[in-house]
Amino acid sequence: MNTLAGLLPFVWLLAFLSPLLAMVCAAMLYGRYCRKRPDADRRLAGVAYTFILLVCAVVAYPFGVYLGINWACPSAGNLCGLAGFFVVGPVVSALAILLVGGLIAAS
Repeated sequence: MNTLAGLLPFVWLLAFLSPLLAMVCAAMLYGRYCRKRPDADRRLAGVAYTFILLVCAVVAYPFGVYLGINWACPSAGNLCGLAGFFVVGPVVSALAILLVGGLIAAS
C-alpha cells in the first residue's frame, strides 16, 4: 500500500494538468486539420471545433466521475467520491478531448 501512497502526488498532478495538456494538444490537432484542408469553405470553424470538444468533455466527465467513485469507494474511506470528481473525471474529459480532436483532424 505504501507504493500506491507514493504515487498519489503524481496522480493528482496528472489529474490537474490533463485538461490543460488536452487543450494544447487540441489546438495542435486543429492546426493540423486546417493545414490538411486549406479551403476555408470546406473546414470546420474554430468556434464549432471548440464547441464540439467542449460538449464531448462535458458529456465524458460524469462517466469519469462514476468510474472513479466505483473504483475508489470499495477501498477508500469517507472521501472516496473525491477520486471521481478530482482525478478520474478530469482525466476522462481530457481523453475525450484528445479522441474527438484526433478523429476530426484525421478526417
